Amino acid sequence: MSGIKLTAQKIEKLPFSSKRTLYIDKHPTTKFQNCDFVLIVGARSKMAYLRHRPIINGSRKTSMIKLGNASVIGLSELREIYTEEVTKIIRNESNYLIEKDQRDITLKDLVDFYILRKNPSDYEQKQMNSLINQKLDRILVGQLKCKDLDTFAVKDVLQKDVDKGSMYVANQKREFIQRVWNYSSRENREARVISTMSNPASFSMVDWVGWKKEPSEKKLDVSDYPKFFEALESLPRTDFQDFLKMALFTGQHPYSEIAKMRWEQIQEIEGQTWWIMEKGFHKVDKPHQFPLHNMALDIINKYKGNDDVFVFKNIHDKSDFYTKDNLKNAMRRLKKTHNIDWDMRCLRASFVTSITNLDHTYRAGILCNQAGQNITEKNYVRGNITYFDFKIEMINAYMELIQDKLNEK
Repeated sequence: MSGIKLTAQKIEKLPFSSKRTLYIDKHPTTKFQNCDFVLIVGARSKMAYLRHRPIINGSRKTSMIKLGNASVIGLSELREIYTEEVTKIIRNESNYLIEKDQRDITLKDLVDFYILRKNPSDYEQKQMNSLINQKLDRILVGQLKCKDLDTFAVKDVLQKDVDKGSMYVANQKREFIQRVWNYSSRENREARVISTMSNPASFSMVDWVGWKKEPSEKKLDVSDYPKFFEALESLPRTDFQDFLKMALFTGQHPYSEIAKMRWEQIQEIEGQTWWIMEKGFHKVDKPHQFPLHNMALDIINKYKGNDDVFVFKNIHDKSDFYTKDNLKNAMRRLKKTHNIDWDMRCLRASFVTSITNLDHTYRAGILCNQAGQNITEKNYVRGNITYFDFKIEMINAYMELIQDKLNEK
């Protein structure tokens, strides 16, 4: 038994022998997990086989599939037959072997799959499409094959932005690649080849270029809540007013969660109305339940009848959902008319900070489905609702704080 990169000339020169000799093809196009393209040379024939050696019940089992006589059929045709037989094995017997066509999976394929399945905001889709259409040498970034992607290739993609000092842009692109790669490695059967590879975008910007992402200096303090509501009242579109209020009232992600809230997610349990977010609804891969205060419910109920599925369906703009682009002009207006020093990101941060400052025992991260917020006491869990009473206590205290601030106006 020996390994050799087979060619037509080498096959022709292999001597016949009464002692059957097995040659394993080392050509890269025939490399599949548990499968080999082999040539067995006997006294009168040179026969090509697919050797399949899966592990079954802890033991490796070998089977041979005859492909054809190499003295009659050309090598390239035999390799095509081999690949077809391997593909049959993959589809019928194993989820772990690597199909030949997976070697052609590109970064664009991962992005397209992510957009199709996750339906991110229009803004995020626009940024992702801009990334894959970015030129890199003589090709587009989206044409990069995943099998060739490593940390150095991703850094090449980001280098132009780094050289310009656009660190936030460079890091955003790195995060996009990291995100779509992780998602496809878990969910995309056609790209399962990457599940055996390291994420090429999982590197530190600090270690690479000495840059660290800093939190925004913009903020919305509790003392500024009266001015916040006063500014919203100046907006001509009440749906924008309500959307911004919901962001402050709930602390949830505005464009990926609030904008995509569905009527079926609104459920009453033991006298309390909850927003039940199923596993996979957004970034955190676990269910999340948020108690809706009456002030939030008053806003939600205003939109009954607008759409059968989504609570805040955008019926005024081209996009079905509210996005950064939708609210861009509204935010500019507020900066001009009320000199606001906050943006949409500040509302979630203000939600967390305000609740945390109310009581040192409060864990606002529980209300935002943040990791690392677990509390072990059993009285915080009821049925399928985690921290049932604790969440209600925190949200009621927070909304009472907002009401107090509104009364100061």
